Amino acid sequence: PHRDITKKKRIIMKTRIITIITILTLIMSCSSTKSPSPKVWAWVSGSLTMTDETLEHYFSKCKEVGIEAIMMECHSGKPVVLDSTTFRDSAALEIIRRAVPYAEKYGVELHAWMWTTNRVEKHLRDAHPEWYQVNAQGESCNDIKLYNREHYRWLCPSRPETTEYLKERVRELAEIDGLTGIHLDFIRYPDVILPYGLHESRGVVQDKVYPLWDFCYCEKCREEFKKLHGVDPMDLEDPTACQEWMQYRWDVMAKMASDVAAVIKECGKVSSAAVFASPEESKKLVRQDWANFKNLDYVFPMIYHKFYDKDDPWVETATREGVEALAAADNPALLCSGLFVGHVPSDRIPEFLGYVRNGGAHGISFFCLESIDHRDTTYWNALKEALK
Repeated sequence: PHRDITKKKRIIMKTRIITIITILTLIMSCSSTKSPSPKVWAWVSGSLTMTDETLEHYFSKCKEVGIEAIMMECHSGKPVVLDSTTFRDSAALEIIRRAVPYAEKYGVELHAWMWTTNRVEKHLRDAHPEWYQVNAQGESCNDIKLYNREHYRWLCPSRPETTEYLKERVRELAEIDGLTGIHLDFIRYPDVILPYGLHESRGVVQDKVYPLWDFCYCEKCREEFKKLHGVDPMDLEDPTACQEWMQYRWDVMAKMASDVAAVIKECGKVSSAAVFASPEESKKLVRQDWANFKNLDYVFPMIYHKFYDKDDPWVETATREGVEALAAADNPALLCSGLFVGHVPSDRIPEFLGYVRNGGAHGISFFCLESIDHRDTTYWNALKEALK
């Protein structure tokens, strides 16, 4: 009998040990699949003229204050493309290659920030003018200067060729060792309505949608929409009142974004995108339904609140709207709120961090490092203290 009791105790003890091990395994498994920790990011303009001293300055300062990832612009509104035969963006590649040693030295992630549908390079415009978007007046943005901005030249998302072109730009960047991710910007239509706080400075009246700024009505878009709905959008009395036409444009842009982001992930890089401030404002102002951009690891709504004539707490409101929209779309991308440094006084940085946190963001990004340098000399220190 004594041996039987001892045997039973051993069996009970063994069962308990197995149970504890199983629970610990489950806990470890769950923790390993959790989202990464919230992260602090910043945008910075890159160029071939950026000196070693400048790179050293930005990466060392980011390390010092607690900024963990830099999105460096490598293709912009004034691109320098060195190989016009293959369209390979050699200048963008060189900008990122020069930055990699500093990212590695200071342990700061480096993400290549590329312009997407907004592509300005002259040789592309000359070779493929048909790829560019057309407004409701039949004018190509390749031929006119929207808002008097030379760089407002936009590729059409309905054309498979433009998506393939952007995929190639992604693949060549992804070849760079030491690059953590690729960040997509301007993956939208031209502003059909500018953010409200910019109307006066840009000298426009946009109390409604006007044909000059309403894109894209190119032959390809009209043809594809007619296949789906049996009508040419140019024949509609009020195209902007047609929900199907609005949905078509949201969907084709979302497909382009999703397809390009998929290539980033296939190449083993982190995929992210900068988008307009809130989901509904974004759909209205630039035809960008970013909650349905798939294959993104991170999405960065640029909540530059003063450009929208909004009070400071709107940063929290827009953040929350974005988080909820991603959840409703079953989109696993993590939202990081983008703040405009010029709208955030140094003594109120903690307040804005609170807005972002309370809105449910998974991180924060500052636009931009150059602006921090241009603020008062205490801004770097104030940011460091707030991020602690």
